[in-house]
Amino acid sequence: MDRTDYKILKILKENGRMSHEEIAKQVNLSRPAVRARIVALEAKGIILGYSTCIDYDALGYNIQVFVYIKVSKMNYDEIKAGIIDVASEKVVIDELYRISGEWCLLLKVMCHSQNDITEFVDEILRIDCVVATNTVFIFKS
Repeated sequence: MDRTDYKILKILKENGRMSHEEIAKQVNLSRPAVRARIVALEAKGIILGYSTCIDYDALGYNIQVFVYIKVSKMNYDEIKAGIIDVASEKVVIDELYRISGEWCLLLKVMCHSQNDITEFVDEILRIDCVVATNTVFIFKS
């Protein structure tokens, strides 16, 4: 990895659909050289894939929250499956992390209303090993 590879990664992080030609202009390389670098980064497992950024506000999910979850015992796969099962079309789990510290899990969730998030959190609290939750509303991301 050199400085140019890092520049290419930054460009792709901001816009994964940018053409190799446009990237080449920004990093002062030829299009084939950029393509070769990207293929190498993919082969090394540094670039794992490409994703789409969604404007959840445009879909009506105008409330975003972080939900911290504390559990009595950690079986991550089981808890994750239980949380995903609780989600409905009213609630989108955008991110789910296992974290250190006082809390065990962190979710980033989008929903249509405060009632939707209340119902979602109430359902999470019904999962066997979940001890507590803390919900933080996001004003701006």
